[in-house]
Amino acid sequence: MSCIYCNHSVLYKLKNGYYKCAKCKRKFSPKKLEKKAKILKGFLDFLSPTQIGQKYNISYATVVKEIKNIRKTVINICEEKYLEKKNIVEFNEYLYIPKSLRKNKNSIYKAKNFLTINYDDKIYNIMLSDMQTYKNSTSEEIKSFFVQTQIINLKEQIILLDFWEYFEQFIKRYKGIKDENFIFYLKEAEFRFNEFKIEVKDIL
Repeated sequence: MSCIYCNHSVLYKLKNGYYKCAKCKRKFSPKKLEKKAKILKGFLDFLSPTQIGQKYNISYATVVKEIKNIRKTVINICEEKYLEKKNIVEFNEYLYIPKSLRKNKNSIYKAKNFLTINYDDKIYNIMLSDMQTYKNSTSEEIKSFFVQTQIINLKEQIILLDFWEYFEQFIKRYKGIKDENFIFYLKEAEFRFNEFKIEVKDIL
């Protein structure tokens, strides 16, 4: 076994079951690492918290807490990858309306509005103003908004379209997402679409 942080091979076992690295001096618990690794694998395999808990005999509360931590780390990874690049190829806005709301005449105001950016054939998303901002707008003003942002008849920008199609399929797995949590699912879709990697040491 080597250090989870720096991969150094010399470790000291402590009385509480933790190990301390002789090089970087950081401590870690093999048991906790194993549990985190199982939850991370379940998350990457699209298992629900209930399924992960049942498969690995881990409490539901622990799984949910760890998945929240994983999703926060996913956002950080997406941010870091984007900041490493500066070559923005194209970008455009997208409105996502949950399928359950699409028959409602006021569904447009429930839409999630975000900007999708293609940078070197990778995708990055930024949340934009809530569509509630336009609730008092006329139909003509709404149509004008669509035309200006080109989200009705977008025919090029293939990678953006590929991501939006992927996102629409991805988000179907989840029901009843709270508004404040939407960004976590959007970024998870971005993370998976870009095929970014995450390791146990990233979520410690």
